[in-house]
Amino acid sequence: MERAGLQELDAFPRPSLAVDPAILGVEDGRLITLLWRRENPPNEGAWALPGVFVNEKESLEEAVARGLSTKAGIGDRVRTHQILTWNNPGRDPRGWVVSVAYLVPLHGSRLTRAPEPGGPTERFFVELPRRAAAGKPARLLRSSGDAVQPAFDHDQILAHVVSRLRDQIWRSDIALELLPRKFTLRELQEVFEAVLGRRLNKDSFRRRVTQTMDLVRPTGTLEEGVGHRPAELYRARPARR
Repeated sequence: MERAGLQELDAFPRPSLAVDPAILGVEDGRLITLLWRRENPPNEGAWALPGVFVNEKESLEEAVARGLSTKAGIGDRVRTHQILTWNNPGRDPRGWVVSVAYLVPLHGSRLTRAPEPGGPTERFFVELPRRAAAGKPARLLRSSGDAVQPAFDHDQILAHVVSRLRDQIWRSDIALELLPRKFTLRELQEVFEAVLGRRLNKDSFRRRVTQTMDLVRPTGTLEEGVGHRPAELYRARPARR
Protein backbone atom coordinates (compact mmCIF):
# COMPACT_ATOMS: atom_id res chain seq x y z
CA MET A 1 0.00 0.00 0.00
CA GLU A 2 2.81 2.41 0.86
CA ARG A 3 4.52 1.83 -2.49
CA ALA A 4 1.26 2.45 -4.37
CA GLY A 5 0.79 5.70 -2.43
CA LEU A 6 4.24 6.91 -3.44
CA GLN A 7 3.50 6.12 -7.06
CA GLU A 8 0.28 8.11 -6.83
CA LEU A 9 2.17 11.12 -5.42
CA ASP A 10 4.74 10.97 -8.19
CA ALA A 11 1.93 11.20 -10.72
CA PHE A 12 1.15 14.80 -9.72
CA PRO A 13 3.06 17.76 -11.20
CA ARG A 14 5.36 19.50 -8.75
CA PRO A 15 6.21 23.20 -8.71
CA SER A 16 9.60 24.43 -7.58
CA LEU A 17 9.41 25.84 -4.06
CA ALA A 18 11.17 29.07 -3.06
CA VAL A 19 11.20 31.54 -0.17
CA ASP A 20 11.42 35.32 -0.53
CA PRO A 21 12.29 37.16 2.69
CA ALA A 22 11.29 40.83 2.65
CA ILE A 23 13.57 42.76 5.01
CA LEU A 24 11.94 45.92 6.36
CA GLY A 25 13.38 48.64 8.57
CA VAL A 26 12.90 52.35 9.24
CA GLU A 27 15.52 54.95 8.42
CA ASP A 28 15.04 58.73 8.57
CA GLY A 29 11.32 58.18 9.15
CA ARG A 30 10.90 56.07 5.99
CA LEU A 31 10.53 52.38 5.30
CA ILE A 32 13.61 50.72 3.83
CA THR A 33 14.36 47.29 2.46
CA LEU A 34 17.55 45.45 1.53
CA LEU A 35 17.83 43.95 -1.96
CA TRP A 36 20.58 42.05 -3.74
CA ARG A 37 21.64 42.30 -7.38
CA ARG A 38 20.92 39.15 -9.37
CA GLU A 39 24.00 37.58 -10.93
CA ASN A 40 22.35 35.18 -13.40
CA PRO A 41 19.44 35.14 -15.87
CA PRO A 42 16.56 35.74 -15.81
CA ASN A 43 16.59 39.42 -14.84
CA GLU A 44 20.38 39.39 -14.55
CA GLY A 45 21.56 42.59 -12.89
CA ALA A 46 18.13 43.45 -11.48
CA TRP A 47 17.53 44.04 -7.78
CA ALA A 48 15.62 41.31 -5.96
CA LEU A 49 14.53 40.04 -2.57
CA PRO A 50 17.20 37.74 -1.07
CA GLY A 51 15.24 34.59 -1.87
CA VAL A 52 16.41 31.05 -2.54
CA PHE A 53 14.97 27.76 -3.72
CA VAL A 54 14.20 25.34 -0.90
CA ASN A 55 16.54 22.35 -0.82
CA GLU A 56 15.40 18.79 -0.28
CA LYS A 57 14.90 18.04 3.45
CA GLU A 58 15.24 21.75 4.28
CA SER A 59 12.53 23.62 6.19
CA LEU A 60 11.20 26.92 4.90
CA GLU A 61 12.73 28.73 7.87
CA GLU A 62 16.12 27.15 7.21
CA ALA A 63 15.92 28.31 3.60
CA VAL A 64 15.03 31.85 4.74
CA ALA A 65 18.06 31.89 7.04
CA ARG A 66 20.27 30.69 4.18
CA GLY A 67 18.97 33.42 1.85
CA LEU A 68 19.51 36.11 4.46
CA SER A 69 23.04 34.89 5.15
CA THR A 70 24.27 34.33 1.60
CA LYS A 71 22.49 37.21 -0.15
CA ALA A 72 21.93 39.87 2.49
CA GLY A 73 24.88 39.36 4.83
CA ILE A 74 22.61 38.71 7.82
CA GLY A 75 24.08 35.66 9.52
CA ASP A 76 22.73 36.07 13.06
CA ARG A 77 19.34 34.81 14.16
CA VAL A 78 16.43 37.16 13.42
CA ARG A 79 12.70 36.89 13.85
CA THR A 80 10.76 36.07 10.71
CA HIS A 81 7.03 36.07 9.97
CA GLN A 82 5.46 33.96 7.24
CA ILE A 83 3.13 36.28 5.31
CA LEU A 84 1.75 34.70 2.14
CA THR A 85 2.23 32.12 -0.58
CA TRP A 86 2.76 33.61 -4.04
CA ASN A 87 1.59 31.11 -6.63
CA ASN A 88 0.90 32.75 -9.99
CA PRO A 89 1.97 30.00 -12.47
CA GLY A 90 3.49 32.56 -14.87
CA ARG A 91 5.47 34.58 -12.35
CA ASP A 92 8.86 33.08 -13.26
CA PRO A 93 9.96 32.52 -16.89
CA ARG A 94 11.97 29.45 -15.82
CA GLY A 95 8.85 27.50 -14.92
CA TRP A 96 6.25 26.98 -12.22
CA VAL A 97 7.68 28.50 -9.02
CA VAL A 98 5.67 28.83 -5.83
CA SER A 99 7.25 31.25 -3.36
CA VAL A 100 6.51 31.73 0.35
CA ALA A 101 7.09 35.35 1.39
CA TYR A 102 8.41 36.23 4.85
CA LEU A 103 8.59 39.52 6.71
CA VAL A 104 11.98 40.11 8.37
CA PRO A 105 11.72 43.24 10.56
CA LEU A 106 15.03 44.82 11.60
CA HIS A 107 15.87 48.10 13.27
CA GLY A 108 17.70 50.57 11.05
CA SER A 109 21.13 50.32 12.64
CA ARG A 110 21.34 46.64 11.68
CA LEU A 111 20.77 47.57 8.03
CA THR A 112 23.46 50.22 7.98
CA ARG A 113 26.03 47.43 7.95
CA ALA A 114 24.97 46.56 4.40
CA PRO A 115 27.56 47.21 1.68
CA GLU A 116 27.71 50.62 0.10
CA PRO A 117 25.76 51.42 -3.10
CA GLY A 118 27.30 49.74 -6.12
CA GLY A 119 27.89 46.47 -4.28
CA PRO A 120 25.86 43.25 -4.42
CA THR A 121 23.36 44.52 -1.82
CA GLU A 122 21.81 47.93 -1.39
CA ARG A 123 19.18 49.65 0.74
CA PHE A 124 16.08 51.11 -0.93
CA PHE A 125 13.21 53.22 0.33
CA VAL A 126 9.82 51.51 0.07
CA GLU A 127 6.76 53.59 -0.76
CA LEU A 128 3.16 52.37 -0.73
CA PRO A 129 0.20 54.78 -0.77
CA ARG A 130 -1.76 54.96 2.47
CA ARG A 131 -4.87 53.61 0.72
CA ALA A 132 -3.17 51.42 -1.88
CA ALA A 133 -5.49 49.41 -4.10
CA ALA A 134 -5.22 45.64 -3.92
CA GLY A 135 -2.44 44.40 -6.19
CA LYS A 136 -0.77 47.81 -6.50
CA PRO A 137 3.02 47.29 -6.38
CA ALA A 138 5.31 49.13 -3.98
CA ARG A 139 7.72 51.75 -5.31
CA LEU A 140 11.41 51.25 -4.63
CA LEU A 141 13.62 54.32 -4.55
CA ARG A 142 17.34 54.91 -4.19
CA SER A 143 18.51 57.64 -1.80
CA SER A 144 18.86 59.83 -4.90
CA GLY A 145 15.11 59.48 -5.51
CA ASP A 146 15.51 57.35 -8.65
CA ALA A 147 12.93 54.58 -8.95
CA VAL A 148 14.07 50.98 -9.45
CA GLN A 149 12.05 48.16 -11.01
CA PRO A 150 12.89 44.96 -9.12
CA ALA A 151 13.10 41.47 -10.58
CA PHE A 152 10.05 39.29 -11.16
CA ASP A 153 7.03 40.39 -9.08
CA HIS A 154 8.99 41.38 -6.01
CA ASP A 155 7.45 44.87 -5.90
CA GLN A 156 4.04 43.21 -5.52
CA ILE A 157 5.33 40.87 -2.82
CA LEU A 158 6.74 43.85 -0.92
CA ALA A 159 3.39 45.64 -1.22
CA HIS A 160 1.59 42.66 0.33
CA VAL A 161 4.14 42.41 3.13
CA VAL A 162 3.83 46.13 3.95
CA SER A 163 0.03 45.88 3.87
CA ARG A 164 0.10 42.95 6.29
CA LEU A 165 2.46 44.85 8.58
CA ARG A 166 0.04 47.77 8.56
CA ASP A 167 -2.80 45.44 9.51
CA GLN A 168 -0.85 44.06 12.47
CA ILE A 169 0.88 47.13 13.86
CA TRP A 170 -2.00 48.25 16.10
CA ARG A 171 -2.85 44.69 17.17
CA SER A 172 0.52 43.35 18.23
CA ASP A 173 4.01 44.31 19.38
CA ILE A 174 5.54 43.84 15.92
CA ALA A 175 6.53 47.53 15.72
CA LEU A 176 9.06 46.90 18.50
CA GLU A 177 10.97 44.53 16.21
CA LEU A 178 11.84 47.58 14.10
CA LEU A 179 13.57 49.22 17.08
CA PRO A 180 16.60 48.54 19.29
CA ARG A 181 16.01 47.11 22.77
CA LYS A 182 15.68 50.60 24.28
CA PHE A 183 14.05 53.49 22.44
CA THR A 184 12.21 56.76 22.91
CA LEU A 185 8.51 57.27 22.30
CA ARG A 186 9.51 59.62 19.48
CA GLU A 187 11.37 56.77 17.77
CA LEU A 188 8.42 54.44 18.31
CA GLN A 189 6.06 56.97 16.72
CA GLU A 190 8.42 57.35 13.75
CA VAL A 191 8.18 53.58 13.18
CA PHE A 192 4.38 53.66 13.26
CA GLU A 193 4.25 56.62 10.89
CA ALA A 194 6.73 55.06 8.45
CA VAL A 195 4.74 51.83 8.32
CA LEU A 196 1.29 53.47 8.12
CA GLY A 197 2.38 56.15 5.66
CA ARG A 198 0.79 59.02 7.63
CA ARG A 199 1.43 61.38 10.53
CA LEU A 200 -0.01 60.65 13.97
CA ASN A 201 -1.04 62.97 16.77
CA LYS A 202 1.71 62.88 19.40
CA ASP A 203 -0.46 62.94 22.53
CA SER A 204 -3.07 60.42 21.36
CA PHE A 205 -0.35 58.10 20.07
CA ARG A 206 1.48 58.09 23.39
CA ARG A 207 -1.72 57.39 25.32
CA ARG A 208 -2.53 54.53 23.01
CA VAL A 209 0.84 52.74 23.19
CA THR A 210 1.40 53.30 26.91
CA GLN A 211 -2.17 52.82 28.20
CA THR A 212 -4.63 51.35 25.70
CA MET A 213 -2.18 48.89 24.14
CA ASP A 214 0.05 48.71 27.22
CA LEU A 215 2.88 48.14 24.77
CA VAL A 216 5.91 49.62 26.53
CA ARG A 217 7.44 50.37 29.91
CA PRO A 218 9.75 53.27 30.95
CA THR A 219 13.30 52.24 31.83
CA GLY A 220 13.98 55.16 34.16
CA THR A 221 16.97 56.22 32.05
CA LEU A 222 17.49 58.94 29.45
CA GLU A 223 19.01 58.82 25.98
CA GLU A 224 22.62 59.97 25.74
CA GLY A 225 24.78 61.83 23.24
CA VAL A 226 22.00 63.94 21.72
CA GLY A 227 22.04 67.64 20.88
CA HIS A 228 18.69 68.33 22.49
CA ARG A 229 16.98 67.68 25.79
CA PRO A 230 17.34 63.90 26.32
CA ALA A 231 14.12 61.90 26.25
CA GLU A 232 13.22 58.99 28.47
CA LEU A 233 14.00 55.53 27.15
CA TYR A 234 11.39 52.79 26.97
CA ARG A 235 11.46 49.04 26.43
CA ALA A 236 8.95 46.35 25.49
CA ARG A 237 6.40 45.42 28.11
CA PRO A 238 7.44 42.16 29.81
CA ALA A 239 5.52 39.17 28.48
CA ARG A 240 2.53 38.28 30.62
CA ARG A 241 2.52 34.84 32.20
